[in-house]
Amino acid sequence: MKTKYALIFLLLLSLIMNSCNMPRRVISPAEQTAIINTSVAETVAAESRDTPSSDDPDPAVVTDTPQLGTEETNTPEPSNTPEPSNTPTPSDTPIPCNLARFVKDVTIPDGKKFNPGDTFTKTWRLKNVGSCAWTSGYDIVFSGGDAMDAPSSIQITSGTVNPGQNVDVSVDLVAPDSAGTYRGNWQLRDPSDVIFDIENSESGLFWVEIEVEPEETTVEIPLASRGQIEDGDEVRTNANNAGDTGIDLGLQGFVTFNVSGIPNGATIVSAKLVPVGFDTLGDPFGSLGCLKAYVHNYDTVGFEDFKPEGATGAFVTFCSEADADNSSKQSMKASGISGVQDALASNLFQIRLQFKDMHTDGDGIADVFRSTLEIVVTYQEP
Repeated sequence: MKTKYALIFLLLLSLIMNSCNMPRRVISPAEQTAIINTSVAETVAAESRDTPSSDDPDPAVVTDTPQLGTEETNTPEPSNTPEPSNTPTPSDTPIPCNLARFVKDVTIPDGKKFNPGDTFTKTWRLKNVGSCAWTSGYDIVFSGGDAMDAPSSIQITSGTVNPGQNVDVSVDLVAPDSAGTYRGNWQLRDPSDVIFDIENSESGLFWVEIEVEPEETTVEIPLASRGQIEDGDEVRTNANNAGDTGIDLGLQGFVTFNVSGIPNGATIVSAKLVPVGFDTLGDPFGSLGCLKAYVHNYDTVGFEDFKPEGATGAFVTFCSEADADNSSKQSMKASGISGVQDALASNLFQIRLQFKDMHTDGDGIADVFRSTLEIVVTYQEP
């Protein structure tokens, strides 16, 4: 160390002596001593900075990373930097080659009613929403349910249905013979025999659904014969009056209808007892109560067919003249419909008319309901 300082001193002294040969002002001995001391001090300080001590860290691993817990200053806030222009954007989902959409039922809405054996044509409108054109190799195919005499497949088109276009597809069908609800399911098939979907159908199907109800026929049947009994006194065959006489005898009427025009095996749906013409003597409804009709297979009317008060099982009740004109009051209850049904075997439906609560009011005045009757029957073909 001392040797280094001596060399520095000699160097500086040489510089000073040489400077004396230049045309500059003369430096006094005191100034020369001050310059030498200053240079020596600066040299020592520089060596002190450049020489690492045993307590200093290795300079090779020193970094500018702040120590944990030290607050960083002047950290710039993050900015909303836009994505680089070359960043790829998501693409749309590819459209499948084969895909259809159900548009509407052109004919035969769901639930349409048919008679057994009726023929009809079902037409659907479909839209090609795939990326491939439909050609003559595309079909609709039956895929379950009730076939209704349909073929197994139907060609969609003989031409081309391009993406975005609609097409109407039809199939000829026959309603089944029995009553009920029937549904046939259909799907689409490409030329490679691959089934593809209807996008707006959860099941992927489209269908035809109908109701089959047997054909109904309504007929009006006039009376074929009639009779009348005055209680214990007289049987007549030219009237069917009900009520009481001027000598306080009860009257009951009897009517026969020929139902041979209804086919054997038919099902009676409904029936009415209709007074097509009537009048009254006295006040039968006011004094005797309600007139009622009963099924009565009397064959040929006789005294034994006169029934006592309080009979049960009436299928029609008229409690006024207005009731006799009322269509809803004319409708037969189940016992009357069953009576017509049973009569198909013999072709004769016979009834009895009587005031239920009393045969006579005992006032010596005739109170009578006089009528001409027919029955109106609705039935289903066998």
